Amino acid sequence: MAVSTYTIHRRARTALQQLPEAEQKQLLERLTTLFEVPVEQWPAVWAKRLQEAPPLYLVRINDSLRAFVQVEDGRAPEVMDVVRRETLEAFAKAAEKNGN
Repeated sequence: MAVSTYTIHRRARTALQQLPEAEQKQLLERLTTLFEVPVEQWPAVWAKRLQEAPPLYLVRINDSLRAFVQVEDGRAPEVMDVVRRETLEAFAKAAEKNGN
């Protein structure tokens, strides 16, 4: 699914459709604003690089909502998934507890 200058993976599209309308709007506005500038200029407060290859970023949408975005040369950025910060924290705590 192409939206403006980026694509949305089917998993992210499903998550997006389940959000309240106000959060859908926030997410799409943040991504549109972010993707208007080169990835090297993304504000650190909005985006954190998680892995090198393929380049994957965690993008902060609001206090609770995050998006995983893959950015590869020659391709439009792709929103891979949309998650709640609380969900990410729960996974991190479980991984710590299990020694991962």
